[in-house]
Amino acid sequence: MKLTDFAKEYHERMFPGYVSRFRKTDPEFIKRFDNFAFDEVVNSDDLDDRTRMIAILATLVGFQGIDEFKGMLRAALNFGVTPVEVKEIVYQGRRIWASGVSSRT
Repeated sequence: MKLTDFAKEYHERMFPGYVSRFRKTDPEFIKRFDNFAFDEVVNSDDLDDRTRMIAILATLVGFQGIDEFKGMLRAALNFGVTPVEVKEIVYQGRRIWASGVSSRT
């Protein structure tokens, strides 16, 4: 299996200069993963990249995926999400999450 040009370009836009260790330890896996995540998924809907990143960040806040949020934050900024928008995503996600927790107690 060959890594598609689209997947390479999209990955580079999201994570400039980043090379996964899987390229050496499991090159077949990373080709399949990158083709899926950076080509098939992003081409399966009509969302623009900025909107997709906003949705991803909001989902990560909602699920308390802090480590993954940190990793996706730079990618979101690379796709045009502004720092003010990130702050609003965190504020709103935290507020909604906290209200859900307090309503269950």
